[in-house]
Amino acid sequence: MQSKKNNYLFSVGYATPSIVRSYLKLQTSRDKISISGFGPFLVKNEFMLSNRFGICLNGSFSFYKLTWQDDGYDTISKSYHLFEFGIKSYELAGTIRGNYHFWKREKIDSYAGVGIGYGLFHIWSYTYAHTTRFSIVYDLPPTLSLECTYGIKYFPTKHLGIFAEIGLGKSWILFDKYFIPEALIQAGTTLKL
Repeated sequence: MQSKKNNYLFSVGYATPSIVRSYLKLQTSRDKISISGFGPFLVKNEFMLSNRFGICLNGSFSFYKLTWQDDGYDTISKSYHLFEFGIKSYELAGTIRGNYHFWKREKIDSYAGVGIGYGLFHIWSYTYAHTTRFSIVYDLPPTLSLECTYGIKYFPTKHLGIFAEIGLGKSWILFDKYFIPEALIQAGTTLKL
């Protein structure tokens, strides 16, 4: 039975690639549309139920932006010229996950886990053109989010370490039809309390 010490792990990290962002970049003419963004950023909280089993609450956040130039009327110069138009999106996901820690040493902890949860997508449009109206706001229905990864943590000090995971770190099932894998590689820091 595990002692009461070191039974809580708090981790923050970053994941790659964003399949959605990568797909949009491959399918878009780069001289007309620019795609940028960041994330997924990750927060992981694990409570060890025993020396081998842990239960986690994981969260993630990503941001995407598509921009292009188009004609708009400038009320200051009273002429038409190019303004930036775009669509922004963010996604939030939360999962509950079980981890099995199959190889534990003083400084190394290897584990595998599976999880399920929900995600939210919020999408809206914008423009910097003075008089052009370009307004779309869309929220996808709550979307199923899945996780299935193998990970390893290394603790060079007693309470502070680093982690890396591979697998389906944050995947989506959109509209009960499309499976989109995300966050295939994750890394960050871990605090052991």
